[in-house]
Amino acid sequence: MRILMIAHTNAPWTPHFARFFTERGDTLRVVSFAPHKLDGVDGIDVEFVGIEPFDLNKNKYVFITSIPRIRKIVRAFQPDLVFAPYLFSNGLSAVLSWKGPIVVSAVGGDVQNIDGWSGLGLLFREAIIRYVCRRAQIVNAVSQPLRDALIRRGVPSSKVLVLPFGVDVAMFYPHPDMPRNPAVNLICTRKHEPVYDIPTIINALAQLKSSGRVFHCTFTCDGSLLERHKVQAAASGLNDYVTFTGNLPHGELPLLLRSADIYISASLSDGTSVALLEALASGLLPVVTRIPANTPWIKHGETGLLFVPGRAEDLTEMISQAMDNAALRQEAFNHNRQLVDQQANMNKNMDHLADIFSKLVSGQIRDDFNS
Repeated sequence: MRILMIAHTNAPWTPHFARFFTERGDTLRVVSFAPHKLDGVDGIDVEFVGIEPFDLNKNKYVFITSIPRIRKIVRAFQPDLVFAPYLFSNGLSAVLSWKGPIVVSAVGGDVQNIDGWSGLGLLFREAIIRYVCRRAQIVNAVSQPLRDALIRRGVPSSKVLVLPFGVDVAMFYPHPDMPRNPAVNLICTRKHEPVYDIPTIINALAQLKSSGRVFHCTFTCDGSLLERHKVQAAASGLNDYVTFTGNLPHGELPLLLRSADIYISASLSDGTSVALLEALASGLLPVVTRIPANTPWIKHGETGLLFVPGRAEDLTEMISQAMDNAALRQEAFNHNRQLVDQQANMNKNMDHLADIFSKLVSGQIRDDFNS
């Protein structure tokens, strides 16, 4: 197949998709609004159509203003199918640029109103979501809650495929000495953006420090609030307790996860979090927010711990339990890796998605991808 993928090159899933389809023998071209290189993937034809410096908060209309250029790329490439992970932005560009088969993916913030839109802005946003879904042949929702949210908006259930992007389980696996005792190494692999609520984690770490706990927490990723979070951590007396790595090549993340014991996420909203799945595959005990995206993956007190979003004192208590409860860490270790392999194995899920792509291009799928 000839696949045109409209996707941010700095999104964690884009390199995996690019590598998978290229190794499968498909001809792939990536159109991106982000100027980043594809991490760990060589030889992929990437066309940058965004605006530098890259700041989607300031250049929100680039997905529309770049349409003439994307149409030109489409005419030259002649794809069999356009694939657009992230429904609201990349998906809009796809449906405005191409009249052939389109698959879009809903991953979380593209459907959930995490930015707090209201009034006419919210009505406009909802109209775009419905328009993109109406125009696309298949909408891949990475979680059941996202599927439900799309159906509430009138998207036919026959058009929605629930399939997490998943994790490369050959890349993310536990260290041989896990689970360790004592458990003192914490890690958060979420971006420094408002939806991931890093300040709540920093506040909880400050409370742990005040109680005399010995620990170290590594924050990976960059984001618009990174410097603010560094200042908050320093003001809380955490300089010797935390490390901020900034942006890392994705290939360095597995080793960092294998060196940690407990994974933390304070996300206020999510789809199916790839970061969480990577932590589960790596054998860490997850301590994450009690939100609809996380509860299908975590059984509180059995395979991980859940806390109330925004409640630092609740998070502090859960981290303390995670550090003290060796039996819980062992139970989570025994269960979570197997769960990821069964339900979120990236290669298995991508094989399934590629099969659907082929059937869509060949005309075997028309109104229902299950047919």
